[in-house]
Parts: sequence; structure tokens; C-alpha cells
Amino acid sequence: MIEGLILVEGSNLSEETLRSVSLGNAKQVVVGRVPAGGVVLHVAATSPADLSRALIDFAKVTDVTQVVTLTLRNMP
Repeated sequence: MIEGLILVEGSNLSEETLRSVSLGNAKQVVVGRVPAGGVVLHVAATSPADLSRALIDFAKVTDVTQVVTLTLRNMP
């Protein structure tokens, strides 16, 4: 398992839209909003490849301008 905190930035981002993204072998939890127009998410995935796919899926969401990895943690 691998976990990460990510910042998803963009104008008019809806937390509900980010919650509804289907990630396959990963799950997301909205941590909170960032005043400059972003949302911090906690993402847990079964493998690094699944986490990478999740980040790409978030980048494809309408109104998303940037996805930034804040931290990663490998869980044995």
C-alpha cells in the first residue's frame, strides 16, 4: 500500500467532483480546501502504479490546472 497527500489546483473546483472520481485500486478522501483555489486529498493505493494512475485521473478532471504531490508514504 502507498499513501499520498496531493494538492489539486484549479478554478471552480468542486470537492464533490473530486470525491466522485473512480480510481480503481485507489481511494481518495478530501482533506480540505486551499484558499488559492485548490483541494488537498489523501489518496491510498495498492501500488505505486495505481497511485500514479490516480494522479493522472485527477489531472483529467474539468477545471483542474495542476496536480502536486505533497508527500508519499510506503506502507508495508
